[in-house]
Amino acid sequence: MEGTPRRPGGPRAGDRLPDRLVRTDGRSVRLHELVARPGVHILLDRDAGRLEDLAPGRFVTVHRLASPPGCGVIVVRPDGHIGFRAGTAEACQLAAWLALVGAR
Repeated sequence: MEGTPRRPGGPRAGDRLPDRLVRTDGRSVRLHELVARPGVHILLDRDAGRLEDLAPGRFVTVHRLASPPGCGVIVVRPDGHIGFRAGTAEACQLAAWLALVGAR
């Protein structure tokens, strides 16, 4: 699912998350290693707003990536494919998608 505003460039919703080196929590890690734990993973761009209003479910992990600038979000499904993405991280859109897939 594509949120609004649309996130420019790829990968697109439905694509497999490509693997690359990113920084999060002061360390460098491969994306596939970061999302290897079971569940849904929310990847926030460096400048994305805080998500105080989002109450993620038990199997939802939020990661803030320090490497890519921007305010967007990519949500990775348990199968490693992108389930949701948007140009800005808004709690209401994320909550709606998580509820839609039963992760909230």
